[in-house]
Amino acid sequence: MKESPGHRFIGRTGEQGILRGAARSAARGLPRVVLVSGPAGMGKTTLVERFAERAAKGFTVLRARDLPPRTDLPFYTVTGLLADADEREAGEREAGEHRSGPASGAPGASVLALGGAVVDLLGSLQEKAPVLFWLDDAHRIDPESLQAIGFALLRQQAERVLTVVCTQQAARTVRDMGPADLVPESDHIVLRGFDLAETKEFVEDRTARPHSRDRLRGLAEWSDGNPLFLEAALGAFGGELPDDPAAFGVPASLSAAVSAWSRSFPPAGRAILDMLAVLDAPAALPFLGRLLGSDAVGADAEVLVQQHAARWLPGAYPALDLVHAGQRDALYAAIPLPERNRMHRRAAELLAPPARWRHRVAAAETYDAALAHELREASARERRAGLPGPAAEYLLASRAVDPDSERRRGALLDAVRLQVTAGRHRSALRQEEAVLHSAPGPRRDEALGLLALAHGRDSRARAYLRDARTAFDERGDLAAAACAAAELGVAEGALGLGEDALATSAYALRHAPDEAVRGLAEANLAYAHALLGGPARGLTLLDRLPTLPADVPATHTEALVYRGLFRGLAGDLTGGVADLTGAARRHSLGLSRISSVWPLTHSLWCHFMLGTWQEARRNLALALDVAHTTGRPADFFSLACFSALLDAFSGRFDEARSALREANAQVSTADFAGSGFHLAATEAGVEFAAGDHEAVVALLGPVVAQGVNEGRSRLYALRYAPMLGVAYARTGDTARARETLRGLEAREGRGALLPVAVRWVRGAVALAEGDPSGAADAYRDGLAVPRDGGDPVMHRAAMELDLGAVLLESGDAEGARGHLGSAEGVFARLGAEPARRRCRSLLDSLGAPPVRPGPGTRLWEGLSDRERDIAELVARGWTNREIAVQLYLSAKTVEYHLGHIYARNHIRGRRELRDRMQSRSE
Repeated sequence: MKESPGHRFIGRTGEQGILRGAARSAARGLPRVVLVSGPAGMGKTTLVERFAERAAKGFTVLRARDLPPRTDLPFYTVTGLLADADEREAGEREAGEHRSGPASGAPGASVLALGGAVVDLLGSLQEKAPVLFWLDDAHRIDPESLQAIGFALLRQQAERVLTVVCTQQAARTVRDMGPADLVPESDHIVLRGFDLAETKEFVEDRTARPHSRDRLRGLAEWSDGNPLFLEAALGAFGGELPDDPAAFGVPASLSAAVSAWSRSFPPAGRAILDMLAVLDAPAALPFLGRLLGSDAVGADAEVLVQQHAARWLPGAYPALDLVHAGQRDALYAAIPLPERNRMHRRAAELLAPPARWRHRVAAAETYDAALAHELREASARERRAGLPGPAAEYLLASRAVDPDSERRRGALLDAVRLQVTAGRHRSALRQEEAVLHSAPGPRRDEALGLLALAHGRDSRARAYLRDARTAFDERGDLAAAACAAAELGVAEGALGLGEDALATSAYALRHAPDEAVRGLAEANLAYAHALLGGPARGLTLLDRLPTLPADVPATHTEALVYRGLFRGLAGDLTGGVADLTGAARRHSLGLSRISSVWPLTHSLWCHFMLGTWQEARRNLALALDVAHTTGRPADFFSLACFSALLDAFSGRFDEARSALREANAQVSTADFAGSGFHLAATEAGVEFAAGDHEAVVALLGPVVAQGVNEGRSRLYALRYAPMLGVAYARTGDTARARETLRGLEAREGRGALLPVAVRWVRGAVALAEGDPSGAADAYRDGLAVPRDGGDPVMHRAAMELDLGAVLLESGDAEGARGHLGSAEGVFARLGAEPARRRCRSLLDSLGAPPVRPGPGTRLWEGLSDRERDIAELVARGWTNREIAVQLYLSAKTVEYHLGHIYARNHIRGRRELRDRMQSRSE
């Protein structure tokens, strides 16, 4: 296929400069994101194409766009992007082949998983050259793909990647991708129309002759300088402009202008343009020839390419595409309806599902019961294959052609249920208006309840789902009642209604035939028992799950998350970490408010108590990046609370109070019950770290005593009760201290945490009651507890500090020095500065010399959090590739940070870094 003659690129000098500057930064390993926005036809794609051809010649171009656009199918674009990358390694894909889409709804789709895959793809591509990652027509990309891509961009630090996002809807695209500051203001290009001088240059370049300024002014005013309007106008008038600008009769709408332009081509060319608009995708010439019944498509297409109405795509077979999404929309709107339907029917004859069904639905002029039946059958097949996204899509498509109004209503409500239970909340919420206007009944109530869960409105969800369960039960439809009951249990558990959740879940288990529904009901049942009797009781219902998290079936993912939560809250810290980490890295989570953020958030506290603070910081950063793309206000509230706690115990009180302000700001929008309880517990933790025990008692005592928090207090007791008991003792309120101690002693636990916590509080009470010998015995007993379920480093170090202080007061200087020195070493390793300073103050009174930090400690203190992540894993013997996968980074970023560590610390290589890091923990 010979190269068609081109035209000069007009204007956009400043915009090209912004892109070139961003490219230079990216080539140096400073990743940049540039947003290019503007109306249809303004030249966004042309601008980036020009830039890619000239300024970014040394870049590998990775282009993501929806062909055809499928904003309703979650992760459609990003899974296609990843699949295309795999196919590119195996060889060129056949041009014009339609990407069918079910893979994008396959089990395994999640922001964390697919975002990590995008990180990996960008990392592998930049090994050869810098990467231009181009999101074209991003407003047509499904929101879930934008979230996964946004997560990947948030994880960039040293990549040679320039990301360019072209969109007609800048605010919505940035919102879907993540935080607004992902794109600095200086990197936002807003394309506007050509001015008069640029319009003159554009027109004269296209027509190869001069035109009067007056004539051009009329054209510029009519078109607002929009290049696609200009191109259409010139095509419609054959390159001639009217003598009288006032009589300039080109229609003002884009559809009409492009339609007039298309009519300027021979009939064969117009047929090609219209068919490309109907297909909404590139097409190989043989396929176009079959669609149009022509052997001369190649020759006919050359005229279109020469006039910039179409373009050739590279590939093994010649393929043709329209030049612009706006052009497609305008052409499609201008095709007469009977002709459009005929073309859809012809495409349906030659395409495979699901593209065939989309064209058949588009071509339907009346209801089509047979097609509706086929679509329902296709939905059932996708559901059996574990693909709820495509299953919901087929049901929604069947609504357009089904003559039976009750089946149309059922398809809508079933589709919403599939989308919500698969975690596709955004897709489901797009149907909310239709659900609200559907006929009343239990299925409508169930759908509205599920949509309320998707919104995070648990009280509203409970009301709808309770009505749905009751109505299904009265009808005798026990399977449907069981589904509604399982969903209702989610809302009741979130609201802390243990008795109600217990009864609801038991009902669901009696009547649910479906294993996924039973899995959700079992998880809710365990959560209800934990609310009523503590986390250890909840665990008894989950002990039958496979020991290894990877062996827990997908239908019981919620149960796996709850098992991890209960393990951590009962004291089995390492078991909790294993389950929660395994669940967070799963590719798909189920119906409840659980997301990848939720298990990551709860794992933070386990890491905090275990003394693996670097792992906690790592998971906190990861959870924040996921929350920025998929999170709800409650996620940010919980993460702000933990951030405040970690900052306070690290001695960063300004940062801790800033995080508390952020948590306070989220309370009004938090979508779960008990935010006041968790906020008070966090504020009390910050004050405990600061040594203000009066504030701890004032903040935490009242909320624990409130009846509304009874279940929540029982569930989370091991997180706050030891701290509250010690604070009561140190403020002299021994009665409440003993009451708190009795509550802890009566609890059932697993692992070392509970017995260690009990002895810590017991020692504080004894000391407050004037029994230092009893206090010392309690502390010694606590230090002797076997380290089952992980060593609760924080409580154990706190006890050692308190024991050292008791021994110092009793005159046992040698014993005091040993325990205080041991505690100081732990606190120094953790970075727990307030506690370390208390140890050092007591040791100074004994004349104990300060411990000189070893080379590993000095190295550690000079590293950033990300560098600590990498250095710590190097010390474990991990490869760069393994580190990159673990941290959701590219191998390039890992190498970048290692290079900085080596250079700044005069380290000769990996082995020396490992040795110095290992010396720190000896």
